[in-house]
Amino acid sequence: MLIRKLTVSRLMLASAMTVLASLSPSIASAEGVTLKVFGGSALNKLAPRQTPDVQKAIQDKVISGFLAAHPEVKAVEWDAQGPQANDVQRLMTARLANQEMDLIACSAFYTNGAYVRRGLVRPITKEIEAFSANLDQPAIGAFTVRGEVYAVPITTMSTSAIFYNKKVFADLGIPVPPSYEDLKAAAPKLAAAGLIPLLHQGSNTPMWPMWYFETFAQASGDPIGRTTAILDGKAKFNDPDGVAAFDLIKTWVDDGILSKDSLAVDQDGMRSAFASGKSAMYYGGTWEVPSLQESVHDFEWGTFAFPKMAGTPGEPKHGGGADNGMCMSATIAPEKVAPAVAFMAYLTQPEVATLYLEPEQPLATSVKGVPVVEDAYAKDLRASAFPNTVKFLDWVWPAEIATAVSSSIAGVVGGQLTPQQAADAVQAVYDDLVAQGNWPPQD
Repeated sequence: MLIRKLTVSRLMLASAMTVLASLSPSIASAEGVTLKVFGGSALNKLAPRQTPDVQKAIQDKVISGFLAAHPEVKAVEWDAQGPQANDVQRLMTARLANQEMDLIACSAFYTNGAYVRRGLVRPITKEIEAFSANLDQPAIGAFTVRGEVYAVPITTMSTSAIFYNKKVFADLGIPVPPSYEDLKAAAPKLAAAGLIPLLHQGSNTPMWPMWYFETFAQASGDPIGRTTAILDGKAKFNDPDGVAAFDLIKTWVDDGILSKDSLAVDQDGMRSAFASGKSAMYYGGTWEVPSLQESVHDFEWGTFAFPKMAGTPGEPKHGGGADNGMCMSATIAPEKVAPAVAFMAYLTQPEVATLYLEPEQPLATSVKGVPVVEDAYAKDLRASAFPNTVKFLDWVWPAEIATAVSSSIAGVVGGQLTPQQAADAVQAVYDDLVAQGNWPPQD
């Protein structure tokens, strides 16, 4: 009797399992899926510059709105923590541990420099077509590698520009925005007035490549395309356009605009010299704005884009772009792709993006329709620099190349290297990387 009862029970269980199996799609749909968002650092969250409490409130509001609009999704779990310097290591560790991740909250720097090369993320060019009109096209470009888009930009935007003393320019009759020829003509006037025309934070060596980003764009006409060709071994850093890029930087020194004193000045020194009225200009990124607002009290400051230089085939292009985005993990389960794309699309809706971007007081944003700062300098940047912004080349270079470019620029500015020697030095570093088996990346 016991055997018969067990047999009947097993038959009933088998029948029940068959019924449940036939119903499992609808049950899964009723329960919903959980989207796992992974961030390599604590900066890979919405509104990352806000205090933790404010940031969490914003993120919770965005996620709850998405869940209300998408009942097929049960939850969005967002795991982002740790310092930015450990971003790649934390992601690689999680991947090796087979940690489930559907979306990866990603910086443009690491996406271009590590995530794509290591196969951690998958292209989403086709998936985002339906809502790409919500996005600023240069912002998408920051996450485009070899023609494929790897992330939806959900961020404030940065660009590069020259900051100047409006009073000094007005007193000396320097046109605004000035051409390069205007700056060259103004340099003796500025010097005669006891001013350093333009000071750079030259002892902070990682900031020197920003000059190369500008001049290589004008010398080559296609900085990203040419850089890709160089890294593929189809062109060289010491080709004529690479040499010309260093020569154009030298021109700023030879014409008396960029001071050689820059080699001994750090970021604080550069900012202090400008705020105290000792220098008329300095070159940097939009991240300089908070410092300017805090430290400049005795005059009004303004901005203008790095100018076109004579005889160059390319138009001005300025380093910058979208800082953060949302990538799709290469290991995402097929059934989660549609919900993941829906979450990306939701984040690009202007009213949603306003929730997490407006508190950052943006000069420009990757999502169209988000309120931005309306001060004069911000309008000037949106009219001049932002439309011609391309990704920083050190998002593409290996780190050794960025270091070599920094050293070579310092050598050119100081007069120790000719532009040809500077370009040859960078190419030698690239050749050594290849010879040692460290390029292209093997992982």
